[in-house]
Amino acid sequence: MDDLREKKGFIFDLDGVVYVGKTPVEGAVGTFAYLRETGKKVRFITNDSSRKRVSYFAKLRDMGIECSKDEIINSSQGVAIYLENKYKEGKCFVVGEEGLVDELTQHGFEVVEGKDGERADFVVVGVDSGFDYEKLTIALRAVKNGARFIAANPDVSRPREDGLVPGAGAMVAALEACSEIMPEAVIGKPNPMLFDIAVKEMGLRESEVAGVGDRIDTDIVGGNRFGLYTILVLSGITKKEDLKSLRGEKKPKLVLKSIAELRKLL
Repeated sequence: MDDLREKKGFIFDLDGVVYVGKTPVEGAVGTFAYLRETGKKVRFITNDSSRKRVSYFAKLRDMGIECSKDEIINSSQGVAIYLENKYKEGKCFVVGEEGLVDELTQHGFEVVEGKDGERADFVVVGVDSGFDYEKLTIALRAVKNGARFIAANPDVSRPREDGLVPGAGAMVAALEACSEIMPEAVIGKPNPMLFDIAVKEMGLRESEVAGVGDRIDTDIVGGNRFGLYTILVLSGITKKEDLKSLRGEKKPKLVLKSIAELRKLL
């Protein structure tokens, strides 16, 4: 535990860690208040591309969790930064929701719809509750016409208060299957990009930061690859019975029931 006490920064996943759906995890408010009081730096990163970052800020604030909008990093922002750095501009057909569209337009990309999407420069795929045959058809034709295929994240499912629902990875898999083309880039965790943004913003080295998440395949694998002190919480998608077979990069440094237990360890 001495290693944990020495950490200067903490990166938290959101859904399944800080809250589940609309309900904060018990003890979350007190945990974050304590981290602020003790001078720890905090960032929130999420693979969810569906909402604008400001909506996460408002949600956390309404739950009584202190944060700033700039402390929130999501896969939509990561996609926009990736495209901006590599391609500068272009037309995007988006399989996704307002969060993805908003980040792309803020970074200077034109979002096209309908038949115009078939001639897009990029097909960007995130979670989309309105995903249907027509969107898949346009995306298929676009990538076959040479559009770059960018995936916001690989999560095939995500937790909600009433149970699991499909994630962006399910839509990505559908386009992969019918186009026989793999994404040029998968931005969200376990890809290092979001971790890298968070650590650089905190002005720390990865060895000075702990990463807290509820998913083995994204939060823990990604955090271990990046060099973070990884903490798995059992308040989200991973359950106690899933722990028996964890080895190598899938094994966290620490397992907690929830982030409520973190405070007493610091």
